[in-house]
Amino acid sequence: MASVTWLGHASFEVNLNGTLIYLDPWFDKKPRQMNRLVQSAVKNVDDIKKADFIIVSHEHFDHCDPYDVTRIAQRTFATIVGPDETLANFKDILPRRKMAVEQGESFVLQGLQITVTPARHPQSINPVGYILEKNGKSIYFAGDTYEFPEMNNIDVDVALLPIGGSYTMDVLGAVNAVKRMQASFAIPMHFNTFDRIQTDPEDFAKRLKDTKTIAKVLQIGQTFEF
Repeated sequence: MASVTWLGHASFEVNLNGTLIYLDPWFDKKPRQMNRLVQSAVKNVDDIKKADFIIVSHEHFDHCDPYDVTRIAQRTFATIVGPDETLANFKDILPRRKMAVEQGESFVLQGLQITVTPARHPQSINPVGYILEKNGKSIYFAGDTYEFPEMNNIDVDVALLPIGGSYTMDVLGAVNAVKRMQASFAIPMHFNTFDRIQTDPEDFAKRLKDTKTIAKVLQIGQTFEF
């Protein structure tokens, strides 16, 4: 059994055959950096009672929230996975609960296969993406990125892709990315949270109709099983 729940922006809860993963958890209602137009499905981070992994793509505030990540990790004893520069933000977490990664690495941790992909996001110190696999189910989490040649090697059940533009792929870039990779389904993310990333996810879905990949546009809090 596998499922992915969109929590808003680039935050997801993923269940891969019983392994519970939070991707870039960020639930701040009123971030000081920018006006948040669309709120997270998670109203109180302390409502999260179980997690095996917290996986973070890079250090920017809307992907790496020290408060939310620390609260989840302290309550659940989850392992935090991310680049060294990102893990440095979680000062209250013991080193043994953190796993530093680099682009190109692939390893198994507690039964979960984790492959660390490149990400093209020049504004970040060391951005990455991830392919997560367990028991024949797989998901690609792009983080913040433009499309890149190595996407040709991505073969997964579900791809989670930014479409908002402004330092990431826009709709057209995400469509081109989908055409590069092998993915049964594509779920758009990282759009409409701020003024500068306003776009129409249905346009993304419409542009994929003639491809081998089916777009799944989720509402915040909605779950897709695959």
